[in-house]
Amino acid sequence: MPSTIVAPDRPLAKYLSVWSVASAVACAAIVATSPARAQDAAAEAPAAPAASASTSASSEAPAGGSGGGAATAEQPKKIHEVIAAADPLVQEFNEHLTVLASPWMEGRLPGTRGMERAMQYMEDQFARTGLEPGFQPSDGGPKTYRQPFPLGSSREVKLESIALKCGDQEAALTAGTDFKFSSLGRDGNASGEIAFVGYGIEDGPDGYTSFAEGHSLEGKIALVLRFEPMDANGKSRWSGGDGWSGRAGFQGKLSAVARRKPAAILVVNTPGADDPRISSLGTGGGGRAIADVPVFMVSTEAGERLVNACGDGRSLMDLRRIADEPPADAPRSFDLAGSRVNLSVEVEERSVIAENIIGVLPGRGALAKEVIVIGGHLDHLGMGDFGSREGPGKLHPGADDNASGSAGVILLGDLLRKDYERLDPATPLRTIVFIGFSAEESGLNGSRYYAQNPIYPIRDTVLMMNFDMIGRILNNRLSVTAAGGKGIEEWAQTFYPSSGLTVVPRGGGGGGSDHASFLAVGVPILFAIIADFHDDYHTSRDVTGLIDREASVLAVRLWHQLALDMAQRAERFEAESTGGPMRPQPMRVRVGLRTRAADDGSGLEVVDVTAGGSADKAGIKQGDKIVKWNKKDMPDRNAFVEDLRTHEGGAVVQAVVMRGEEELTIYVTLDGSN
Repeated sequence: MPSTIVAPDRPLAKYLSVWSVASAVACAAIVATSPARAQDAAAEAPAAPAASASTSASSEAPAGGSGGGAATAEQPKKIHEVIAAADPLVQEFNEHLTVLASPWMEGRLPGTRGMERAMQYMEDQFARTGLEPGFQPSDGGPKTYRQPFPLGSSREVKLESIALKCGDQEAALTAGTDFKFSSLGRDGNASGEIAFVGYGIEDGPDGYTSFAEGHSLEGKIALVLRFEPMDANGKSRWSGGDGWSGRAGFQGKLSAVARRKPAAILVVNTPGADDPRISSLGTGGGGRAIADVPVFMVSTEAGERLVNACGDGRSLMDLRRIADEPPADAPRSFDLAGSRVNLSVEVEERSVIAENIIGVLPGRGALAKEVIVIGGHLDHLGMGDFGSREGPGKLHPGADDNASGSAGVILLGDLLRKDYERLDPATPLRTIVFIGFSAEESGLNGSRYYAQNPIYPIRDTVLMMNFDMIGRILNNRLSVTAAGGKGIEEWAQTFYPSSGLTVVPRGGGGGGSDHASFLAVGVPILFAIIADFHDDYHTSRDVTGLIDREASVLAVRLWHQLALDMAQRAERFEAESTGGPMRPQPMRVRVGLRTRAADDGSGLEVVDVTAGGSADKAGIKQGDKIVKWNKKDMPDRNAFVEDLRTHEGGAVVQAVVMRGEEELTIYVTLDGSN
């Protein structure tokens, strides 16, 4: 029977919200060091300003009586005293957490210096613990802790230019000020006459179109206005007073223009638009190329110069008015006679490589060929570059998501390695693979790559145990999903009563985290996450001072007992299905959406939203386009429906939607089907 774990008092949870800020200076010195070396480095760091360890401790002291003299208030403990008195495992967890969520890690976005530091820290901890490097490079070199995998590509613009000639007038626009190449198009050279095509909208309300019948764009430079038809105040005529409709987005208009075969596309910030983005040359969340020709964003001022130089006396605002209300007796799209634009852009594409961190605890005896994977994602959102509920520009430390889970994986490597040394050498034991996954936040990329390219045959992987957000456990409530194997839930439940936690079992696939990649290839899983969602998720407020270290360690101890038992268990679980979460399941949730696949496979267009339904309450609107759901691409409705089948009522799912040009991250709490 599993031993009983006593739920501890929480001195660190009480005091460390102050300490975690005061220790930021020491954090930079202790990155990529062992806990013992970290303590030495912290001791040598400049002293932080003196502060009381607790602002609440003195208020809990007894007040002096009116006639008996003032009682002596108990002095609050100093932070170092609280830390020294804590459970050693809590101390270690705190050290790992504080390092991984420190500002020096820069939010652990893949491809950044901060993520490199975080990976170095984890591999150093694996090495210190005694775990073996897990990945064998293809060149036959020595094994390493890093498993590289491709994560798309980045573009660096090496050269961009736009030159204009109208009659005797010649002018060159200034890159970065007047215009900027957009990744919504391709690099190349182009030369041609300017053709004005309004907002580039093919099929608007009441028969609206930007394209005059018989007007050819082939081989020309299309001049397109940003957004959609506006009123005199610069607000949308189509959205009902709430921002822009879906037709304002780049996807639809650039696709419509590109189908007419221009040589290049210039998107001009529309004069008078009631939107702060008209002062920017950025394109929001759009990153994939939509058109196979060069696409440039052009400032309002530069667009005005183009029209003034090559037009017939009309201003850019005059052209906007034509596009807002196309006249019945005049063309709505036309060439600017005598104009000539020469443009060029040269882009260097570089492959982006991310890396999983893998350490191995070898098994022995008859069970050595079978494998347990224990993992959690190491990456987060950097400066809120994507997926943030606040938007970009602030450091997102990701203390709960998922420095807490990564710290837990490091601790488990140490605990289980000591267990393997302690047990009788004749005891058969399974091999355990410990992984810090990368690029989870952008779509489970690291775990999916590992599941498809495992270091041991995936058929020999008997269990995957995933930690994702174990730091903000409220009232000792931890959600655990056990799925994918016959009898796995009954087995796991025998450990819950002695854990010191109130374990909240959750059915289905357990949501969008790295275990889903293993379920998809038929591996049984255990998944632990906080049972109570908090508003600091995916914000800059997810900081170390809010982490309940003691409760997190209870989760680590529970995982430790489960893993050690599974390492010795004679029988593996029989897989419920070789298809993981893709097997047919009853629909247990309602989302309240009617969608259709976008023509280019880039997402699901929202056709209708049920009033009062899950999507409506979350803020999804008709005209939005869902590009990711539960951290997965949504190329068609089948992908959407199959994911919905893995959830139960109350599950919170992350949706990434495009609303016009704006990328939004929305969290949908799914209603149950009954």
